[in-house]
Order: sequence, then C-alpha cells, then structure tokens
Amino acid sequence: MNIIISPIYESFFSGRIWMGVDIERIKQYLIEINSNFNVQIIDFSIIANDYSLIPKNAFLFYTASYNDNYLQYIKDIILDISFSRPDIVLLPNLDQLFSFENKGYQELVKKRVNIENVRGKYIGDLYEEDNFRSIFQFPIVLKTLKGAMSSGVQLIENKQQLIEYDSNNKKLSFKEYLIFKKRVWNKTNQSNSDFLNLAPNLNLSLLNFNKFFSKRNPFVIQDFIPDLECDYKVLIFGIKFFVFKRGIRENDFRASGSGKFTWVKPPDEVLEFALDIQKKFKSPFISLDIGFGLNKNVYLFEFQGIGFGPIGLTKSNSYFIKLGQTWNEIKEKSNLEREYSSAINYHINKQNENY
Repeated sequence: MNIIISPIYESFFSGRIWMGVDIERIKQYLIEINSNFNVQIIDFSIIANDYSLIPKNAFLFYTASYNDNYLQYIKDIILDISFSRPDIVLLPNLDQLFSFENKGYQELVKKRVNIENVRGKYIGDLYEEDNFRSIFQFPIVLKTLKGAMSSGVQLIENKQQLIEYDSNNKKLSFKEYLIFKKRVWNKTNQSNSDFLNLAPNLNLSLLNFNKFFSKRNPFVIQDFIPDLECDYKVLIFGIKFFVFKRGIRENDFRASGSGKFTWVKPPDEVLEFALDIQKKFKSPFISLDIGFGLNKNVYLFEFQGIGFGPIGLTKSNSYFIKLGQTWNEIKEKSNLEREYSSAINYHINKQNENY
C-alpha cells in the first residue's frame, strides 16, 4: 500500500495551524503500524508538475494553506488530480478541502449528506433571495465565509439589521468609487469605440454595468439556537473522540474564542451525533463544533477536515471510544503525529467497509 505525504513550502504540513506537524514522525509511525505501507514524502509543488510520481491506487495525504492564493493553487491541483487520476485516494477528500475556510461550502455539504441540525443557508447576494422569503425566521446567526474564533459571526434580530449589514458591506471606498465612476464614464461614452464595438443594448447597458461591478458578499445564515450555555469541540481521529466544552462569552451567544475550556465527559448524544457525522463525511480526521440544547437536541455549527487546531487532542488527558453500545473514556495522553497516523490506517482499512 502506497502512501504519499505531500507538504507545501518544501517542508510545511498544517496540523498545528502555522506550526505544522512532524511529517517524518508520521511516516515512521505509519510504517510501525503496518509494515506493508510504503510511505514517501514528496513536495506538493513537485507532484503538481508530474502526477506520475504518485503510484497507482496510492493514498495522497496533502495539506492546506491560509494564504488565499496558494490555497487556490492547492484546490486547482487536487481537483485536477481527482479528474486525471481517479485511482488516487485523497486524504482528506474534496469536500473537506473545499470546506476549508469556506462556511458556505460547508452548508452545501451538510445539505447533501442530510445533516439538518442546525439549519443553514448559503446566500450569494441578499437581493437575489426573492424579498427575503427564503430567510429563516428572525433572529438568525449570520456568518461570513471565512473567520475563526467567532470573527465574522453576528446575531441579526430583524429584517432592518440584515438590510443595514448588506448595505454596509457593499459600500465603496473613495478609491473604489473613483475607479467605478471612471469605468462608467468610459463604457457609456458614445465616442468610445471599444464600447460601440460591443454593439450594446443601450437600454440595458448602464443598468447591467452598475450591477456587474456592484460589490457582492456571499454569507451564511443559520437558525439561532437560544439558551445554549456551551458548545463542544469534538476532534475525531479514527476511533478516538477528543472533546472539550466551551463556555459562552460574557453577554454574548458565541462560544468559539471564549477561552472558557473544560475537559469533561460530554453527553452521549454529542458523541453519537459526532459518530454519525464521521460516517457521513467519511473523513479520517475532523474537527466539529457541536451545540447541545436544553432539550437534548444536538446541532452541527461548523466543521473542518484539514488544517484545524489540535488543542482538543494535545491538551487532553483522555479520549472516548465506543465499545459495543457504550462510550468509554480512556485516560491517557495522546501524540498528534501518532493519531494522524492511526487515523490514516483506520481510514484505509475502512475503504471497503461502511463507516
């Protein structure tokens, strides 16, 4: 069995955010777990120029970047590999890659795999929403597509607040305004030969031009779940579930970024919900933000299957596994590189089974 570990920037592999992980140690652990594994480390930029370096039916363990331009490069290459070399198994899969730093795509994945709690919707532009008919009942939680530690997350209590949010985010800076006005002048000036060569419909040209260059700021809305006192960060590595509880910020509704962390045994409902999500996503490792209501309803707010923070594992003194019908807490410290290796082995063994 061939496994390719593919770092970026020559040696970086996202696992501890910008600090990375020790890929040489992951390689060592994989070989210790299964002597039949043939593990190679090949830089992503080298693979990008020659897919033949990846053996047939290999598993490609790749990483992500917080640099927007380089992340787009990674997405382009991985997507092309998925078409050009469908024999290669991607770790993680395309859904997890495209969900990275993209809460909008997360909502599309949730809908496709039938994760209904919490309801969410990906919106391209507010005024494409047919006069708000598809907006959930207020209040709603609005999220920008990117952002960590609750940045870009706010509570919208009524229609007027939503309109104000949209208007503020579409305002042009003075520089943008000058550029826009220059474009309008150039394109609508009848002496402009380039414009005339387009053979425009003059009744539509200015209207379409204004709309074409208008700012667009896609966002996500989710149902607001009242009376939440906490949520649970669940990291899943293979059969191991690492969990910590996050308290709500003072005078706020958000838990992410609160710093109020406690390592406690979560309700079984949270663990069962996380297990069901793992089966649906078919991801060897994943980070879940799970809410637990007073009525024992469970909600998935966000997820990441690549490049997520590992504090739930690295600072934990235990993890949970399901034996039969019972969730058991195993009290021991864990090593991040070893758990990545174990999760990859678990995923490979599950390829011909139902998760």
